[in-house]
Amino acid sequence: MKRALTILAGLSLACALPASALAHGSTKPQHGGVVQMNGETLFELVRAPAGVSLYVIDEDEPVVASGMTARLSITAGGKRQDVAMVPGKGNQFVAKGLTLPAGASVGVQVINQATKARYGTTFTIK
Repeated sequence: MKRALTILAGLSLACALPASALAHGSTKPQHGGVVQMNGETLFELVRAPAGVSLYVIDEDEPVVASGMTARLSITAGGKRQDVAMVPGKGNQFVAKGLTLPAGASVGVQVINQATKARYGTTFTIK
């Protein structure tokens, strides 16, 4: 009986390992923001007193911001505002001084300058 339980425990562990090994990266915020996924692309939008940051990870790899452009389309109070973001460090884009009001809908579009591939998602600010 003890041997059967040991084998069963080993099989359970073996079955669990491939599932976790195949799972993609964590959707837990890495910078204190809010995370959205679109396909294989993860976006983290971070609001701070100095402005707004966006971090992008595609297929579990940080996107190099210097090779991309990023734009936010903010709709709040019936008005729309488009804001270009500038590349920051690594996979960060920055819009200094920007504040996002509660209830705003924020569309994100990131474009790879070399391939013209587009990535995007939408956030609702709480």
